[in-house]
Amino acid sequence: MKLALIYAYWPNQPFEITWCDLPWAVRDAGLTKRLRDEGYEVRESILSSAEVYPEELRSGFILASEIASEIRKAYMHGELPVTLCGSCLLASLANITALGGLNTRVVWLDSHPDLNTPETTKSGLFEGMALAASAGFAFYGMVREHAKLATPVSLDNVILYGVKEVDPAEQALIDMHNIPIAKSASDISELLNTKLKATYVHIDMDVHDRRAVHTGAVSVPDGPSVNIVRQVLSNIKNVSALSITGFDPKVSDAVKISRIAVEHVLNIADTTFKNDI
Repeated sequence: MKLALIYAYWPNQPFEITWCDLPWAVRDAGLTKRLRDEGYEVRESILSSAEVYPEELRSGFILASEIASEIRKAYMHGELPVTLCGSCLLASLANITALGGLNTRVVWLDSHPDLNTPETTKSGLFEGMALAASAGFAFYGMVREHAKLATPVSLDNVILYGVKEVDPAEQALIDMHNIPIAKSASDISELLNTKLKATYVHIDMDVHDRRAVHTGAVSVPDGPSVNIVRQVLSNIKNVSALSITGFDPKVSDAVKISRIAVEHVLNIADTTFKNDI
């Protein structure tokens, strides 16, 4: 039972939000020790952009390709890769690049579908285009050249959970591809029946109800509780790769959120490895 923890730092701070420091917050919350105490072998790697201007988009996409290489290395070692990265876009892009988009199921836990593009976004927020980029709808030239994404994920193979805020252009893509929005753990189980080669689980911590877990400026009310999210995760079997993204370590709930993230990783690990036994 082995895990590879990939801490990826990209120093982009949109609107002065410090999502970039998420990896260190979760690491400081004792993720490695918690997993080892439960009997897991843990290997850690730390990645950051080595480019002259690391905060630029090109540098971010290059970092995504380096994260993808670490994810592939994890498979070679028989490890479950867990990416901890403040950027939803880089995390999802790296995992789809590593897994290959053709036969990968994506379970997207997020209060936003992140399906905007540079042409449709109102805010200009890079992270609001995360799933669109992984599906080949945003930044495709840069994604292909610098992130090395060969095959984008098909939106027909995406399951959304916890989505609350959807822009009109995002809704159009959801409708066009009949992307299901799961409402419960049982919904997830039914939707996962289709056999695909790999399953990528993407957890943006703003999926939780803001009144219980305030993750930052883009968190929203009326989301699921921590326990309900955990039930959903317990219904996702045979996870191939996992990412934790999407909270600002500057918020007052940062320590609480980091500990919740630690338990989510442990929950996925337990479900994945126990299912294999």
